[in-house]
Amino acid sequence: MLPRTTTKTRRLPHPLTFLLLSLTLGGANSSLAQEAAPSPSQQRWALEETFDGDPPGPSQALLPKNFDYVVTHRSHPQEQFTKAYPPFLADHDVRCAGPDPNGRPTPQHEVRTVQSSNGKNIDKSFFVCKNHMMTALGEVDPYSLSSFWPRQEFDFSSGGTLEFDVNINLGHDNRSWWEVLITPRDQLKAAAGPVDAAIDEKYPVDRIVFDFERLIRRIKVGNRALAPDGWITNERQFLQYDWAYWNALHPDDPALEDRRVRRTMRIRLQKNRITWGIEMANGSFDEWSVDVPGGLPFTRGVVQFKTHAYTPLSTAGNTDTYTFHWDNIRFDGPVRGRYDAFEASDVVYLQRNGDREIGETETVTVELPRLGGNPVLFGQLHQPKRGQVLVSVNGGPDQQVHPYDYDFDSCYSNDWKSFRLELEPSQLRQGRNTLRWKIGPRPNCDFGPYIWDGFSVKFLQVQMDAGSDDGGGGQVLRPRRRRIP
Repeated sequence: MLPRTTTKTRRLPHPLTFLLLSLTLGGANSSLAQEAAPSPSQQRWALEETFDGDPPGPSQALLPKNFDYVVTHRSHPQEQFTKAYPPFLADHDVRCAGPDPNGRPTPQHEVRTVQSSNGKNIDKSFFVCKNHMMTALGEVDPYSLSSFWPRQEFDFSSGGTLEFDVNINLGHDNRSWWEVLITPRDQLKAAAGPVDAAIDEKYPVDRIVFDFERLIRRIKVGNRALAPDGWITNERQFLQYDWAYWNALHPDDPALEDRRVRRTMRIRLQKNRITWGIEMANGSFDEWSVDVPGGLPFTRGVVQFKTHAYTPLSTAGNTDTYTFHWDNIRFDGPVRGRYDAFEASDVVYLQRNGDREIGETETVTVELPRLGGNPVLFGQLHQPKRGQVLVSVNGGPDQQVHPYDYDFDSCYSNDWKSFRLELEPSQLRQGRNTLRWKIGPRPNCDFGPYIWDGFSVKFLQVQMDAGSDDGGGGQVLRPRRRRIP
Protein backbone atom coordinates (compact mmCIF):
# COMPACT_ATOMS: atom_id res chain seq x y z
CA MET A 1 0.00 0.00 0.00
CA LEU A 2 1.29 3.45 -0.86
CA PRO A 3 1.90 5.75 2.10
CA ARG A 4 -0.59 8.49 2.82
CA THR A 5 0.25 11.91 1.51
CA THR A 6 1.71 14.19 4.15
CA THR A 7 0.19 17.68 4.06
CA LYS A 8 2.46 20.40 5.33
CA THR A 9 1.16 22.90 7.85
CA ARG A 10 0.02 26.04 6.05
CA ARG A 11 2.17 29.08 6.73
CA LEU A 12 0.03 31.74 8.43
CA PRO A 13 0.84 35.25 7.20
CA HIS A 14 1.52 38.06 9.60
CA PRO A 15 -1.79 39.72 10.74
CA LEU A 16 -0.59 43.04 9.31
CA THR A 17 -0.22 41.30 5.97
CA PHE A 18 -3.97 40.69 5.85
CA LEU A 19 -4.58 44.38 6.61
CA LEU A 20 -2.15 45.54 3.96
CA LEU A 21 -3.52 43.02 1.46
CA SER A 22 -7.04 44.35 1.95
CA LEU A 23 -5.86 47.91 1.39
CA THR A 24 -3.79 46.92 -1.62
CA LEU A 25 -6.57 45.05 -3.39
CA GLY A 26 -8.82 48.04 -2.95
CA GLY A 27 -6.41 50.55 -4.48
CA ALA A 28 -6.78 51.91 -8.00
CA ASN A 29 -3.05 51.45 -8.72
CA SER A 30 -2.80 47.97 -7.23
CA SER A 31 0.06 45.73 -8.36
CA LEU A 32 -2.40 42.86 -7.75
CA ALA A 33 -4.83 44.10 -10.37
CA GLN A 34 -7.40 41.69 -11.78
CA GLU A 35 -7.50 41.18 -15.54
CA ALA A 36 -9.86 39.10 -17.64
CA ALA A 37 -8.45 36.48 -20.02
CA PRO A 38 -8.31 37.50 -23.70
CA SER A 39 -10.93 36.23 -26.09
CA PRO A 40 -9.76 33.06 -27.92
CA SER A 41 -10.45 34.77 -31.23
CA GLN A 42 -8.07 37.61 -30.33
CA GLN A 43 -4.97 35.63 -29.34
CA ARG A 44 -2.67 33.77 -31.72
CA TRP A 45 0.34 31.71 -30.74
CA ALA A 46 3.68 31.05 -32.38
CA LEU A 47 3.89 27.83 -30.33
CA GLU A 48 1.21 25.96 -28.42
CA GLU A 49 1.47 22.57 -26.71
CA THR A 50 -1.59 21.10 -24.98
CA PHE A 51 -0.18 17.59 -24.22
CA ASP A 52 -3.29 15.92 -25.61
CA GLY A 53 -3.75 12.28 -24.69
CA ASP A 54 -5.61 10.26 -22.05
CA PRO A 55 -3.55 7.05 -21.81
CA PRO A 56 -4.45 4.05 -19.62
CA GLY A 57 -1.22 4.60 -17.67
CA PRO A 58 1.65 7.12 -17.41
CA SER A 59 2.86 7.59 -20.98
CA GLN A 60 6.12 8.81 -22.44
CA ALA A 61 5.01 8.04 -25.99
CA LEU A 62 2.69 11.05 -25.76
CA LEU A 63 5.46 13.49 -24.79
CA PRO A 64 5.85 16.02 -27.63
CA LYS A 65 8.71 15.18 -29.97
CA ASN A 66 9.64 18.84 -30.54
CA PHE A 67 10.75 19.24 -26.90
CA ASP A 68 13.98 18.34 -25.12
CA TYR A 69 14.04 16.60 -21.71
CA VAL A 70 17.04 16.26 -19.40
CA VAL A 71 17.66 15.37 -15.74
CA THR A 72 20.97 16.21 -14.07
CA HIS A 73 22.04 14.78 -10.71
CA ARG A 74 25.00 16.02 -8.71
CA SER A 75 27.03 12.84 -8.38
CA HIS A 76 30.50 11.41 -7.83
CA PRO A 77 32.54 10.32 -10.90
CA GLN A 78 32.87 6.82 -9.46
CA GLU A 79 29.11 6.28 -9.79
CA GLN A 80 28.33 8.73 -12.56
CA PHE A 81 26.09 6.40 -14.56
CA THR A 82 25.77 3.44 -12.19
CA LYS A 83 24.16 4.92 -9.11
CA ALA A 84 20.71 3.45 -8.48
CA TYR A 85 18.57 6.32 -7.22
CA PRO A 86 15.78 5.05 -4.95
CA PRO A 87 12.24 5.13 -6.33
CA PHE A 88 9.91 7.92 -5.26
CA LEU A 89 6.18 8.52 -5.51
CA ALA A 90 4.74 10.69 -8.25
CA ASP A 91 1.23 11.66 -9.31
CA HIS A 92 -0.75 9.77 -10.89
CA ASP A 93 -1.14 6.02 -10.23
CA VAL A 94 -0.39 3.24 -12.74
CA ARG A 95 -3.83 3.81 -14.33
CA CYS A 96 -3.41 7.60 -14.39
CA ALA A 97 -5.95 8.00 -11.57
CA GLY A 98 -5.74 10.84 -9.05
CA PRO A 99 -4.23 12.73 -7.42
CA ASP A 100 -7.45 13.24 -5.44
CA PRO A 101 -6.29 14.64 -2.06
CA ASN A 102 -9.27 12.96 -0.39
CA GLY A 103 -8.25 9.53 -1.62
CA ARG A 104 -6.54 7.19 0.82
CA PRO A 105 -3.93 6.49 -0.24
CA THR A 106 -3.48 9.30 -2.73
CA PRO A 107 -3.26 7.68 -6.19
CA GLN A 108 0.42 7.65 -7.16
CA HIS A 109 3.03 5.37 -8.73
CA GLU A 110 6.76 4.79 -8.23
CA VAL A 111 9.28 6.50 -10.47
CA ARG A 112 13.02 5.95 -10.85
CA THR A 113 15.38 8.50 -12.33
CA VAL A 114 18.78 7.98 -13.97
CA GLN A 115 21.75 10.13 -14.98
CA SER A 116 22.01 8.87 -18.55
CA SER A 117 18.62 9.86 -19.95
CA ASN A 118 18.32 12.03 -23.05
CA GLY A 119 15.75 13.15 -25.60
CA LYS A 120 15.53 9.65 -27.12
CA ASN A 121 15.53 7.71 -23.82
CA ILE A 122 13.56 10.17 -21.70
CA ASP A 123 13.82 10.01 -17.91
CA LYS A 124 10.80 8.34 -16.29
CA SER A 125 10.20 11.50 -14.25
CA PHE A 126 8.59 13.02 -17.38
CA PHE A 127 5.25 11.54 -18.46
CA VAL A 128 1.72 12.33 -19.63
CA CYS A 129 -1.59 11.51 -17.97
CA LYS A 130 -5.06 12.98 -18.51
CA ASN A 131 -4.10 15.49 -21.20
CA HIS A 132 -1.24 17.14 -19.33
CA MET A 133 2.42 16.51 -18.49
CA MET A 134 4.18 15.74 -15.22
CA THR A 135 7.68 16.36 -13.90
CA ALA A 136 8.68 14.82 -10.56
CA LEU A 137 11.86 14.62 -8.49
CA GLY A 138 11.63 12.95 -5.10
CA GLU A 139 14.19 10.90 -3.18
CA VAL A 140 17.38 12.07 -4.89
CA ASP A 141 20.52 13.55 -3.38
CA PRO A 142 22.13 15.94 -2.87
CA TYR A 143 20.79 18.07 -5.72
CA SER A 144 18.91 17.29 -8.90
CA LEU A 145 17.45 19.45 -11.62
CA SER A 146 15.16 18.53 -14.50
CA SER A 147 14.54 20.74 -17.53
CA PHE A 148 12.34 20.57 -20.58
CA TRP A 149 11.88 23.06 -23.37
CA PRO A 150 10.45 23.41 -26.88
CA ARG A 151 12.99 23.47 -29.70
CA GLN A 152 11.72 26.83 -30.84
CA GLU A 153 12.72 30.33 -29.82
CA PHE A 154 10.34 32.87 -28.29
CA ASP A 155 10.62 36.17 -30.20
CA PHE A 156 9.44 39.09 -28.04
CA SER A 157 11.16 41.88 -29.98
CA SER A 158 7.79 43.66 -30.28
CA GLY A 159 6.65 42.54 -26.85
CA GLY A 160 5.45 39.06 -26.10
CA THR A 161 3.25 36.84 -23.96
CA LEU A 162 4.24 33.49 -22.46
CA GLU A 163 1.55 31.32 -20.83
CA PHE A 164 1.51 27.94 -19.12
CA ASP A 165 -0.60 26.10 -16.55
CA VAL A 166 0.90 24.54 -13.42
CA ASN A 167 -0.20 23.44 -9.95
CA ILE A 168 0.61 25.72 -7.01
CA ASN A 169 -0.13 23.46 -4.05
CA LEU A 170 1.38 23.67 -0.60
CA GLY A 171 3.96 20.99 0.15
CA HIS A 172 6.70 22.46 -2.01
CA ASP A 173 9.24 24.60 -0.20
CA ASN A 174 12.84 25.72 -0.60
CA ARG A 175 13.81 22.11 -1.39
CA SER A 176 11.38 21.64 -4.27
CA TRP A 177 10.30 24.37 -6.67
CA TRP A 178 9.99 25.31 -10.31
CA GLU A 179 11.36 28.16 -12.35
CA VAL A 180 11.30 29.30 -15.97
CA LEU A 181 14.51 30.47 -17.66
CA ILE A 182 14.65 32.36 -20.96
CA THR A 183 18.06 32.67 -22.60
CA PRO A 184 19.46 33.17 -26.12
CA ARG A 185 19.85 29.84 -27.86
CA ASP A 186 23.61 30.29 -28.28
CA GLN A 187 23.86 30.43 -24.45
CA LEU A 188 21.56 27.45 -23.77
CA LYS A 189 22.53 25.48 -20.65
CA ALA A 190 20.93 22.20 -19.62
CA ALA A 191 21.22 22.45 -15.83
CA ALA A 192 21.76 26.06 -14.80
CA GLY A 193 20.62 27.19 -11.38
CA PRO A 194 20.93 29.97 -8.81
CA VAL A 195 24.34 30.60 -7.26
CA ASP A 196 23.08 29.74 -3.78
CA ALA A 197 21.98 26.27 -4.94
CA ALA A 198 24.10 23.13 -4.59
CA ILE A 199 24.66 22.86 -8.32
CA ASP A 200 27.64 24.39 -10.08
CA GLU A 201 26.30 25.45 -13.48
CA LYS A 202 25.42 29.14 -13.30
CA TYR A 203 22.73 30.95 -15.21
CA PRO A 204 23.84 32.15 -18.67
CA VAL A 205 25.25 35.66 -19.06
CA ASP A 206 22.00 36.83 -20.65
CA ARG A 207 18.99 35.50 -18.75
CA ILE A 208 15.43 36.20 -17.69
CA VAL A 209 14.33 34.07 -14.71
CA PHE A 210 10.88 33.50 -13.22
CA ASP A 211 11.24 31.76 -9.85
CA PHE A 212 8.31 30.41 -7.79
CA GLU A 213 10.19 29.00 -4.80
CA ARG A 214 7.98 28.78 -1.67
CA LEU A 215 5.02 30.09 -3.74
CA ILE A 216 6.61 33.54 -4.06
CA ARG A 217 7.06 35.27 -7.41
CA ARG A 218 10.55 36.45 -8.20
CA ILE A 219 11.66 38.08 -11.48
CA LYS A 220 15.36 38.35 -12.34
CA VAL A 221 17.01 39.81 -15.44
CA GLY A 222 20.77 39.76 -16.00
CA ASN A 223 23.37 40.41 -18.65
CA ARG A 224 27.07 41.14 -19.26
CA ALA A 225 28.27 38.88 -16.40
CA LEU A 226 27.54 35.57 -14.72
CA ALA A 227 25.51 35.62 -11.52
CA PRO A 228 25.84 36.81 -8.84
CA ASP A 229 27.03 39.70 -11.03
CA GLY A 230 25.15 41.22 -13.91
CA TRP A 231 21.68 41.51 -12.40
CA ILE A 232 19.77 44.56 -13.64
CA THR A 233 16.50 43.40 -12.08
CA ASN A 234 16.26 41.01 -9.14
CA GLU A 235 12.99 41.46 -7.27
CA ARG A 236 10.86 39.20 -5.12
CA GLN A 237 7.23 40.13 -4.57
CA PHE A 238 6.98 41.73 -1.17
CA LEU A 239 4.26 43.07 1.10
CA GLN A 240 5.06 45.54 3.83
CA TYR A 241 5.90 43.05 6.55
CA ASP A 242 6.43 39.75 4.76
CA TRP A 243 7.07 38.04 1.44
CA ALA A 244 3.97 37.83 -0.76
CA TYR A 245 3.35 34.10 -0.46
CA TRP A 246 0.48 32.99 -2.68
CA ASN A 247 -1.17 31.37 0.35
CA ALA A 248 -0.98 34.76 2.11
CA LEU A 249 -2.43 36.62 -0.86
CA HIS A 250 -5.16 34.04 -1.50
CA PRO A 251 -5.52 31.82 1.59
CA ASP A 252 -8.79 30.26 0.38
CA ASP A 253 -7.56 29.26 -3.07
CA PRO A 254 -8.51 25.56 -3.53
CA ALA A 255 -5.36 25.09 -5.62
CA LEU A 256 -3.33 25.27 -2.39
CA GLU A 257 -4.68 21.91 -1.22
CA ASP A 258 -5.66 20.16 -4.46
CA ARG A 259 -2.77 19.69 -6.88
CA ARG A 260 -5.18 18.61 -9.61
CA VAL A 261 -6.01 22.31 -9.91
CA ARG A 262 -3.65 24.11 -12.27
CA ARG A 263 -3.43 27.87 -12.53
CA THR A 264 -2.49 29.75 -15.69
CA MET A 265 0.70 31.80 -15.47
CA ARG A 266 0.65 34.74 -17.90
CA ILE A 267 3.95 36.57 -18.38
CA ARG A 268 4.08 39.68 -20.53
CA LEU A 269 7.44 40.98 -21.70
CA GLN A 270 7.81 44.61 -22.73
CA LYS A 271 10.96 46.59 -23.46
CA ASN A 272 11.30 48.07 -19.97
CA ARG A 273 8.77 46.10 -17.96
CA ILE A 274 7.76 42.52 -17.12
CA THR A 275 4.34 41.57 -15.75
CA TRP A 276 3.61 38.18 -14.18
CA GLY A 277 -0.05 37.34 -13.69
CA ILE A 278 -1.41 34.27 -11.91
CA GLU A 279 -4.95 33.10 -12.55
CA MET A 280 -7.19 33.26 -9.49
CA ALA A 281 -10.10 30.97 -8.62
CA ASN A 282 -12.57 33.39 -10.28
CA GLY A 283 -10.68 33.29 -13.60
CA SER A 284 -9.20 36.78 -13.40
CA PHE A 285 -5.49 37.43 -12.90
CA ASP A 286 -3.46 38.68 -9.94
CA GLU A 287 -0.69 40.70 -11.61
CA TRP A 288 2.69 41.85 -10.38
CA SER A 289 5.08 43.98 -12.44
CA VAL A 290 8.73 44.99 -12.25
CA ASP A 291 10.71 47.55 -14.24
CA VAL A 292 13.81 46.60 -16.24
CA PRO A 293 16.20 49.59 -16.18
CA GLY A 294 17.81 50.05 -19.57
CA GLY A 295 15.49 47.52 -21.18
CA LEU A 296 15.62 43.76 -21.77
CA PRO A 297 19.15 42.64 -22.75
CA PHE A 298 17.86 40.38 -25.55
CA THR A 299 14.57 39.83 -27.38
CA ARG A 300 14.66 36.21 -28.54
CA GLY A 301 15.42 33.04 -26.62
CA VAL A 302 14.68 29.45 -25.62
CA VAL A 303 12.14 28.96 -22.81
CA GLN A 304 13.13 26.27 -20.28
CA PHE A 305 10.84 24.86 -17.60
CA LYS A 306 12.87 23.59 -14.64
CA THR A 307 12.22 21.53 -11.50
CA HIS A 308 14.71 21.78 -8.62
CA ALA A 309 15.14 19.17 -5.89
CA TYR A 310 17.60 19.89 -3.08
CA THR A 311 18.13 17.11 -0.50
CA PRO A 312 14.36 16.49 -0.45
CA LEU A 313 14.57 13.83 2.26
CA SER A 314 15.34 16.69 4.66
CA THR A 315 11.66 17.65 4.42
CA ALA A 316 10.58 14.88 6.79
CA GLY A 317 9.03 12.63 4.21
CA ASN A 318 6.70 14.78 2.10
CA THR A 319 8.49 14.03 -1.18
CA ASP A 320 5.27 12.40 -2.42
CA THR A 321 3.96 15.95 -2.97
CA TYR A 322 6.81 16.84 -5.33
CA THR A 323 5.06 16.43 -8.69
CA PHE A 324 4.44 19.40 -10.95
CA HIS A 325 1.59 19.23 -13.46
CA TRP A 326 2.08 21.25 -16.67
CA ASP A 327 -0.30 22.15 -19.46
CA ASN A 328 -1.08 24.64 -22.24
CA ILE A 329 2.46 25.92 -22.84
CA ARG A 330 2.39 28.68 -25.44
CA PHE A 331 3.94 31.93 -26.56
CA ASP A 332 3.21 34.45 -29.27
CA GLY A 333 5.42 36.45 -31.63
CA PRO A 334 6.50 35.45 -35.12
CA VAL A 335 7.41 31.79 -35.61
CA ARG A 336 11.21 31.75 -35.49
CA GLY A 337 14.17 29.66 -34.42
CA ARG A 338 12.86 26.12 -34.74
CA TYR A 339 15.51 23.38 -34.65
CA ASP A 340 15.83 19.60 -34.50
CA ALA A 341 18.06 17.58 -32.18
CA PHE A 342 19.49 14.10 -32.82
CA GLU A 343 20.82 12.13 -29.87
CA ALA A 344 24.09 10.25 -29.45
CA SER A 345 23.95 6.48 -29.10
CA ASP A 346 25.36 6.50 -25.55
CA VAL A 347 27.06 8.55 -22.86
CA VAL A 348 30.83 9.02 -22.76
CA TYR A 349 32.41 7.79 -19.53
CA LEU A 350 36.12 8.62 -19.43
CA GLN A 351 36.18 8.90 -15.62
CA ARG A 352 36.53 6.71 -12.57
CA ASN A 353 37.53 7.11 -8.94
CA GLY A 354 41.08 8.10 -9.81
CA ASP A 355 43.07 8.94 -12.93
CA ARG A 356 42.28 7.86 -16.46
CA GLU A 357 45.23 7.78 -18.82
CA ILE A 358 45.84 10.75 -21.08
CA GLY A 359 45.09 9.67 -24.63
CA GLU A 360 42.30 7.22 -23.75
CA THR A 361 39.35 7.37 -26.15
CA GLU A 362 35.69 6.42 -26.35
CA THR A 363 33.42 6.52 -29.40
CA VAL A 364 29.69 7.16 -29.81
CA THR A 365 27.55 7.63 -32.91
CA VAL A 366 24.75 10.00 -33.97
CA GLU A 367 22.26 9.06 -36.69
CA LEU A 368 21.25 12.02 -38.87
CA PRO A 369 18.19 11.32 -41.05
CA ARG A 370 18.90 14.54 -42.93
CA LEU A 371 21.37 17.41 -43.02
CA GLY A 372 20.34 20.92 -42.04
CA GLY A 373 21.77 24.37 -41.60
CA ASN A 374 23.88 25.70 -38.74
CA PRO A 375 24.81 22.34 -37.13
CA VAL A 376 25.85 22.47 -33.49
CA LEU A 377 27.17 19.82 -31.11
CA PHE A 378 25.50 20.36 -27.73
CA GLY A 379 25.77 18.47 -24.46
CA GLN A 380 26.99 18.36 -20.87
CA LEU A 381 30.55 17.80 -19.63
CA HIS A 382 31.53 16.61 -16.17
CA GLN A 383 34.73 17.98 -14.63
CA PRO A 384 36.17 19.43 -17.85
CA LYS A 385 39.66 20.92 -17.90
CA ARG A 386 40.80 23.46 -20.44
CA GLY A 387 42.12 21.74 -23.56
CA GLN A 388 41.66 18.22 -22.19
CA VAL A 389 38.27 17.48 -23.80
CA LEU A 390 38.86 16.53 -27.45
CA VAL A 391 36.43 15.27 -30.08
CA SER A 392 36.96 14.05 -33.63
CA VAL A 393 33.93 14.07 -35.96
CA ASN A 394 33.92 11.35 -38.63
CA GLY A 395 37.69 10.89 -38.48
CA GLY A 396 38.49 14.57 -38.74
CA PRO A 397 41.03 16.43 -36.61
CA ASP A 398 40.62 16.69 -32.85
CA GLN A 399 38.70 19.76 -31.75
CA GLN A 400 38.80 21.17 -28.24
CA VAL A 401 35.44 21.28 -26.46
CA HIS A 402 34.92 23.89 -23.76
CA PRO A 403 32.00 24.53 -21.44
CA TYR A 404 30.57 28.02 -21.52
CA ASP A 405 32.60 28.83 -18.42
CA TYR A 406 35.10 27.25 -16.01
CA ASP A 407 35.00 27.50 -12.23
CA PHE A 408 38.61 27.81 -11.12
CA ASP A 409 41.02 30.29 -12.69
CA SER A 410 39.46 29.59 -16.10
CA CYS A 411 41.12 26.17 -16.01
CA TYR A 412 38.78 23.43 -14.77
CA SER A 413 35.30 22.89 -13.40
CA ASN A 414 33.34 20.80 -10.97
CA ASP A 415 30.00 19.15 -11.63
CA TRP A 416 28.12 19.22 -14.95
CA LYS A 417 28.62 22.07 -17.41
CA SER A 418 26.94 22.61 -20.78
CA PHE A 419 28.83 23.19 -24.00
CA ARG A 420 28.07 24.27 -27.56
CA LEU A 421 30.44 23.52 -30.44
CA GLU A 422 29.59 24.94 -33.85
CA LEU A 423 30.30 22.47 -36.66
CA GLU A 424 30.97 22.91 -40.35
CA PRO A 425 28.24 21.25 -42.45
CA SER A 426 30.98 19.39 -44.33
CA GLN A 427 31.94 17.57 -41.11
CA LEU A 428 28.64 15.68 -41.05
CA ARG A 429 27.01 13.14 -43.32
CA GLN A 430 23.51 11.81 -43.69
CA GLY A 431 23.21 8.55 -41.77
CA ARG A 432 25.70 7.42 -39.12
CA ASN A 433 28.24 9.92 -37.75
CA THR A 434 31.11 8.87 -35.48
CA LEU A 435 32.28 11.03 -32.57
CA ARG A 436 35.58 9.92 -31.00
CA TRP A 437 36.30 11.53 -27.63
CA LYS A 438 39.86 11.65 -26.25
CA ILE A 439 41.52 12.79 -23.01
CA GLY A 440 43.99 15.49 -23.99
CA PRO A 441 47.07 16.69 -22.09
CA ARG A 442 46.60 18.21 -18.67
CA PRO A 443 46.71 22.03 -18.93
CA ASN A 444 49.63 23.94 -17.40
CA CYS A 445 47.29 25.88 -15.15
CA ASP A 446 46.20 22.66 -13.48
CA PHE A 447 48.38 21.05 -10.83
CA GLY A 448 48.26 18.51 -8.03
CA PRO A 449 47.62 14.75 -8.09
CA TYR A 450 44.12 15.25 -6.63
CA ILE A 451 42.89 16.66 -9.94
CA TRP A 452 41.88 13.67 -11.98
CA ASP A 453 42.36 13.36 -15.71
CA GLY A 454 39.26 12.46 -17.66
CA PHE A 455 35.70 13.63 -18.16
CA SER A 456 32.17 12.43 -18.93
CA VAL A 457 29.69 13.58 -21.56
CA LYS A 458 25.92 13.18 -21.42
CA PHE A 459 22.83 14.59 -23.14
CA LEU A 460 24.94 14.71 -26.29
CA GLN A 461 23.12 15.78 -29.46
CA VAL A 462 23.56 17.38 -32.85
CA GLN A 463 21.23 20.35 -33.35
CA MET A 464 20.29 21.67 -36.80
CA ASP A 465 17.84 24.25 -38.10
CA ALA A 466 14.46 22.66 -38.70
CA GLY A 467 13.76 24.51 -41.93
CA SER A 468 12.25 27.83 -42.93
CA ASP A 469 10.06 29.57 -40.36
CA ASP A 470 6.71 30.82 -41.58
CA GLY A 471 7.10 34.21 -39.89
CA GLY A 472 3.39 34.23 -39.20
CA GLY A 473 1.36 34.50 -36.07
CA GLY A 474 1.03 30.83 -35.31
CA GLN A 475 -2.16 28.92 -34.60
CA VAL A 476 -5.46 30.21 -33.35
CA LEU A 477 -5.87 29.59 -29.63
CA ARG A 478 -7.85 26.46 -28.85
CA PRO A 479 -10.51 26.57 -26.14
CA ARG A 480 -8.88 26.08 -22.76
CA ARG A 481 -9.55 22.73 -21.12
CA ARG A 482 -10.64 22.34 -17.55
CA ARG A 483 -7.63 22.02 -15.28
CA ILE A 484 -9.07 19.34 -13.00
CA PRO A 485 -8.63 15.93 -14.63
